[in-house]
Amino acid sequence: MVVAVEGLMTASLAFGQWTLQEDGRLTTEGRDIQLPPKESHVLRLLLTTPGVLVTKDCLLEHVWPDIDVAEESLTRCIYSLRKQLEGDRGLIATVYGRGYRFNGRVRVVAGPGLVQAVLAHTAACPACGWCGERV
Repeated sequence: MVVAVEGLMTASLAFGQWTLQEDGRLTTEGRDIQLPPKESHVLRLLLTTPGVLVTKDCLLEHVWPDIDVAEESLTRCIYSLRKQLEGDRGLIATVYGRGYRFNGRVRVVAGPGLVQAVLAHTAACPACGWCGERV
């Protein structure tokens, strides 16, 4: 089941032992990490497309709109997210030269106006509809 992107961009998303809260906090048992806005946005885009390649260009376009930013900014975000995820850093896979893929099951945590759902593998990035790709 795929839930509308607008709802996903503000919903809490659970994966493994972690939950990305609506406000950008990454929580797990005994830990509550306030992610910087760009890291939160990158993680949310990857979580909404489990198993799908999200290209570097797509991530750069959606996380840094209307700004000419170097790929290094995205690389630093991914590095920092993996560091925060500790033993679960393998959940974010690099597809060299192309982009990133989230390898894990994601579920939407039920909230007002949202039903709990497990995100299905999609053929396209729900953020833009074109840059996601199965690999």
